Amino acid sequence: MEANKQMKKIILILLVLIQWGCSQSPKTTTDISEVNALLRTITIDAIKEKEYEQAKRSIDALIINNSEKWDFIQSAIISLPPSLAMQSIEKALSKKSVAQSSDKLFALSKVFISYKKTKQALSLINQSIKLDNNNLEARYWRARLQTVLKNHAEAEIDFKYITKKSPENENYSTQYASFLQETKRFDEAQNILAKQKPTPDGLFKRVVFALQNKNITVAEQSFNELKNLKVEDKQLNHKIFLIAESAYWLKNYVESEKYYKQVTGGNHYLDAQDMLSLILFDDKRFDEAIEILHQLENAEEKYAIKAYRLESQIYKEQNDLDESIAVLTRALQIIPNNPTLLYDRAMLFESQSKIDLLEIDLKQIIADDPKNHEAYNALGYSLVDHDLKLEEAYEYIKKAIELDPENPAIIDSLGWAQYKLGHYEDAAASFQKALDLDINDPELYIHFYKTLLKLNKKDEAKELILKAKKLFPENNEITNL
Repeated sequence: MEANKQMKKIILILLVLIQWGCSQSPKTTTDISEVNALLRTITIDAIKEKEYEQAKRSIDALIINNSEKWDFIQSAIISLPPSLAMQSIEKALSKKSVAQSSDKLFALSKVFISYKKTKQALSLINQSIKLDNNNLEARYWRARLQTVLKNHAEAEIDFKYITKKSPENENYSTQYASFLQETKRFDEAQNILAKQKPTPDGLFKRVVFALQNKNITVAEQSFNELKNLKVEDKQLNHKIFLIAESAYWLKNYVESEKYYKQVTGGNHYLDAQDMLSLILFDDKRFDEAIEILHQLENAEEKYAIKAYRLESQIYKEQNDLDESIAVLTRALQIIPNNPTLLYDRAMLFESQSKIDLLEIDLKQIIADDPKNHEAYNALGYSLVDHDLKLEEAYEYIKKAIELDPENPAIIDSLGWAQYKLGHYEDAAASFQKALDLDINDPELYIHFYKTLLKLNKKDEAKELILKAKKLFPENNEITNL
């Protein structure tokens, strides 16, 4: 295997040299096609092995060869680290065959979009459309970009253009309707969708949009139309899934459950099982939910993680914390060091005052992701709340603040650490800042109240807690203050 990899690298170097003109022999279209096929294979292998410099060289060679497989080039560049990806884009744009191709400029703009570099993406799309005014896909993406940038007038020009040029394109019409919905032109959005040939997706969109506009009549009409819509057998599972989703949006959970159970295959089977488990959980039919969750725990990771978390939550609801932790521990044996599972388990350890075990899990998250502000905050706050390692905890919370300075929950943690350290003036300032950002956290009011008492500001403390009692009438801790 290693010998084959080395041979591929040698071949790649020779090929690149040939393409850069080190050989004068003429090449046929077949020759170039074979070379490009090998370069694509080398690129895929290099990306799999995380040999990104190697992958970049083969991608650059494909660009030099004027490869027509630009969907591949685009996805390959996206797989590179950002710095290398930008170098490949710069090399590509220096090529006349790229700079004068509407489709290739559009493909590169999608790389910028994937890196959330919207201004650069927009610049390339503008160049693409300038070269070909009827590049509808480029105009479609430009409309979406302009929407993100809140340039609504410019976005609508493109939406109108593409829907007029290609009225049968459901993606264009649906996205235009979404744009109108976002800009609160609800009736116009419904009119766009109503003009489409009825499809499961279009009718489901009408249900969602109508509910967002609190138009129950249109939502129910569209729902009934969806149920009665005739589709081919291959579309049946998709249609049934959307009926179940629509019923869920309409808060008709009995009918939603009925239709989720009828999804027997297709791309939405696991999604249907996932939603079914949530309905059963909300209905406290825990045994039925667990039966489905055990199936989902054997599915692909994104479903398995959610299933393990929900099963753990079920045992927590039943006050069986040991079994709740055991579920997450089993999950972590199968999906090692998953940050979501580790965080959930850490919080369960905290509820049992097993802070040493909480530390292990949260520090593992931090080791794997040094920018995880939630883990820093949870670790610091838990230590502070249990009066442990206060100075160390304070440093963890300050690190969380550095990573997310306007997060009211973290600012509250900072204030609580300052309170525990006896820095009451600083704590009061932190709690006031947190309160300015978020008035819906009852714990924050309790912390601030205790701090004001320490500062002998009894009138302010009383006023604050009266406000908290109005906001959180069912919070026993606040009610008893």
